[in-house]
Amino acid sequence: MPTAIVPAFVCLIPIAALAQPAPAPAPCSLVTRAEVQQAAGVEVSAGAPNSINKLVCEYKTATPGSIVSVLLTAKAAADSAERTVAELNKRKLAASVVPGLGDSAYAASPGYGMQQLGAYKGSKHVVVTVLLMGAPEAKAKAAAAAVMKKALERL
Repeated sequence: MPTAIVPAFVCLIPIAALAQPAPAPAPCSLVTRAEVQQAAGVEVSAGAPNSINKLVCEYKTATPGSIVSVLLTAKAAADSAERTVAELNKRKLAASVVPGLGDSAYAASPGYGMQQLGAYKGSKHVVVTVLLMGAPEAKAKAAAAAVMKKALERL
């Protein structure tokens, strides 16, 4: 009798392994250097994980303080663009819902010329942050939108 149970148990192990979710993509795999460069209109470094937070990929420019970053995290069940905007507005940060990106998306202007665009897609939350010192706000917003569109294509 035990020999009949052991083969059944052994057969279940591969089935359980197949049920595991696929690993999340790395944030640096969501956009290429060329795509970020085209969106920002300036030369950028190859994407590299942030030294403190590996969920962030950074593309640095030659201009000190200028950077484009991509953050990739899991989406919590209650997360939505509307909820995020409400929280940001409570903290006196300018934010609004943005239609047409992912399942829901939002834009925020944390200050100092920085522009952020966040989007929820499936079980993921992507945030693109653009800070281009001396560039008009419209350029940073357009760069964030272009980078976000490419990132969402790869999720």
